Amino acid sequence: MADRLSEHPSFGKAVTKDAEAITREMANRLRLNEGQVLRLLPINRTKLVGLNSINREYKNDETTRAAKAAELEAQYEQECSRILTPSQLSQLQQSNSQPAQAPANSGNGLG
Repeated sequence: MADRLSEHPSFGKAVTKDAEAITREMANRLRLNEGQVLRLLPINRTKLVGLNSINREYKNDETTRAAKAAELEAQYEQECSRILTPSQLSQLQQSNSQPAQAPANSGNGLG
């Protein structure tokens, strides 16, 4: 169903562009081969559509939204484990567990 959503005009182009960017970044970081890239692209697209849907459907329920996002992430990692080598999967999990770094001039008022 998520793949059908990704074909919807309101999702299609933006989600596909984002999924391509994510897959490209993964290809560079994890040194993916062409077959892996081709198999990961629809998985990344499905994940983005799922996240969009979760964020929209549960926008007023932080607890449920977080639980659904965690469930989606677990499914995503399971799909990735079928495509990536153990070493690549480990690198992916390490990079996903690191907090996103704030830009140098984030203006957070700390110094």
